[in-house]
Amino acid sequence: MEQYDKEFLEYMKNKYKLTLDKATNGTEQQIITFAVAWNIWKQAKNLYYKTEQEDVAEFMSKDHSRLDYIFQEFRKSKSTGESRQLFMEFEAGIGRHIKWEEKILFPLVRQKLGDDSPMIDELELQHLRIMDDLTRISANLKARDTGIETDLERLLAGHDKMEEEGIYQWIDAYIDDKAKRAVLSRMR
Repeated sequence: MEQYDKEFLEYMKNKYKLTLDKATNGTEQQIITFAVAWNIWKQAKNLYYKTEQEDVAEFMSKDHSRLDYIFQEFRKSKSTGESRQLFMEFEAGIGRHIKWEEKILFPLVRQKLGDDSPMIDELELQHLRIMDDLTRISANLKARDTGIETDLERLLAGHDKMEEEGIYQWIDAYIDDKAKRAVLSRMR
């Protein structure tokens, strides 16, 4: 059996209440959910380990583009199985992206500027809205509430622009190359 990533197993347990034992001995749907999620997780990790960006803005902007593409493919998908797989990939990717920002990048900014950072506060509030929309979409995957999907799409467009033209550029301008390499290595 493959060696599963501890972070992945924890994610599956928390998000889907699905342990390795349940996935191995569970229903066909549980086995498929686990296998698809693991495949997506491995592909994403491999992508980041192979990619050698020089700055935070480039790395995170490319991740925005990748996530936007997956979300657009999800919105276009007609089959339930395909849309479920694309949504799971998008949801896992955006969760990882937000984690990088809130656990790695935002603390860096707060360390330099202090706790009073209105832009970071606003981005964190938007993260909550993004996660809320994801929860609502996930709950209605079969019914496909395009209103929520459109809301999320609009929210992400403004949110990504704020990060790409603001916070990421600031980080690249105010941290040295050694710190950038350390930050990027934590996100790979």
